[in-house]
Amino acid sequence: MHSNSIRQDQSMHCLLAAGSTLYVKTGKLRLIAWPQFVEGLAWQADTVLDTGSVYQVPNDGWVELRALQASDVLLHKPEPAHWRHALVQAWQSLRAGWRGHQPH
Repeated sequence: MHSNSIRQDQSMHCLLAAGSTLYVKTGKLRLIAWPQFVEGLAWQADTVLDTGSVYQVPNDGWVELRALQASDVLLHKPEPAHWRHALVQAWQSLRAGWRGHQPH
């Protein structure tokens, strides 16, 4: 989890993975997600977050956080999924090995 402070009228740009969570500890922010394109249509999130607000990022991409008031923000990025995939593959290999070496 990362903590950031943003002064009033300042901005911060972040590249976030889907599932990342922003928690506004203090202050007031405007979150602007850079445009996403779905089936040829563009849409853009523009959300105001007050103290205590939680926002979960729905898609990978860049967001801009503009401080409407001085703000402290916690950013929690999801765990990378690659370790889960490696664990599943290891488990499947072990199971296949056990099946292949059963006594007759």
